[in-house]
Amino acid sequence: MVKTLVPASLVLLLSQCSHDTAGNPSIAASRYSELSGQNAKAAGKYRLTMTFSGQDEVVTAPSIVARPGKEVKVEMLREFIYPTDFKPAEMSKVKMAASTSNGVFPVTPTTPKDFATRNLGYTGTFTVEPRGGFVIIRGLLSHEKFAGFSRAPGEAISPIVDGRNQVVISDNRVDLPNFVRSETPVYIAGLPGVPHVIDLPAIPGKVTITCEAAD
Repeated sequence: MVKTLVPASLVLLLSQCSHDTAGNPSIAASRYSELSGQNAKAAGKYRLTMTFSGQDEVVTAPSIVARPGKEVKVEMLREFIYPTDFKPAEMSKVKMAASTSNGVFPVTPTTPKDFATRNLGYTGTFTVEPRGGFVIIRGLLSHEKFAGFSRAPGEAISPIVDGRNQVVISDNRVDLPNFVRSETPVYIAGLPGVPHVIDLPAIPGKVTITCEAAD
């Protein structure tokens, strides 16, 4: 006997008429045979609607129109601006009586001088293909988020102290952002007009995708 092995990474979202797609409810063999064998005229355009739900928010992307077999792109992004280069700390030439050494202060700490922009949020590329009574949606959904700051290392951006190493004159720190990117391949084989839910454990969250004829 030859057994067919299905890779664990391939998830087929095949739904029936019910709007509850959690756990992929079963579909009767007769109903599947009827839908898969349909020769109905395919729509010339389809409307894709996506709703993203995370821990603290629910956001619906503007609907987009897709033609069968043509790739479409969905973006829900916000700009994150962060420094990439810095002006070194500068010591004042004005001597202060409180100084306990030949050093001088106050100090102008390291300051940003160049910046970059990173787009954070969701980006998806999808194609829609009618197949019998079903609609196949294939693509890739990526998500990038800000995950906090970490201090950059180096003596020139370390705390500056007085001559006796007792008083911190300037913390002189440089903090840089950390970003986390995740990608989720998408494959949906279901009925038009029915919402289909994909888990996004890396975010964590879910995306609900609905595809319906737009003719």
